[in-house]
Amino acid sequence: MMIKKRKIKVPRNCIFCKEKREPTFKDVAGISKFMTERGRIIGKDRSALCAKHQRHVAREIKRARHLAMLPFVSGL
Repeated sequence: MMIKKRKIKVPRNCIFCKEKREPTFKDVAGISKFMTERGRIIGKDRSALCAKHQRHVAREIKRARHLAMLPFVSGL
């Protein structure tokens, strides 16, 4: 007989909601925290962002990539 593990919901707070600011492509150090070392965008469940700010972060990372402020891929 297997016992099911229950997931305990931990209340997470979005850092952008807490600080009342929006992510911007100019803040490369700030948005690079939401990328892996290989250059992929971290998902909402691991980054602890709300859905609205996760969409904004993804868009700003893509803008920074097109302006060559962030790499598309790193460490191949």
